[in-house]
Amino acid sequence: MRVLFLHNNFPAQYRHLAIALAKDKKNQIVFGTKNREPNLPGVYKAIFEPSRNAHPTTHHYVRPLENAVLHGQAVFKLTEKLKAQGFVPDVICGHSGWGPTLLVKDAFPDTPLICYFEWFYHARGSDADFDPADPLNADDVARIRIKMHPY
Repeated sequence: MRVLFLHNNFPAQYRHLAIALAKDKKNQIVFGTKNREPNLPGVYKAIFEPSRNAHPTTHHYVRPLENAVLHGQAVFKLTEKLKAQGFVPDVICGHSGWGPTLLVKDAFPDTPLICYFEWFYHARGSDADFDPADPLNADDVARIRIKMHPY
């Protein structure tokens, strides 16, 4: 089986699964990431690097989205290299945040994609409004509302 993992911070939540799959020599495990260290036995690390960061003049609500698009673009370029090397995954496992999975179905339209959705942002009753000494203002609530939408 050919598996493509995608996460900015290798190996992250996929450490144990990647190691277990890599133990079977019939599997080909590729991990697309920005993290150059560490390495895992039997796992080929494929580095992607966004061409730039979100522009400072971009509205601060959508800078995370702009960065996600840049990450998705970098992963798409990586998939083109992988395809040129003959690698087409049977399954893709990726983290939904930060954008690495954003365009991967355009690269591999027939490959199943399993996304890890780690967090759903909410302005109230979650991680943002817990400190009475630091209450949210209207700008905070709007910024978090925009961030709620997964990339």
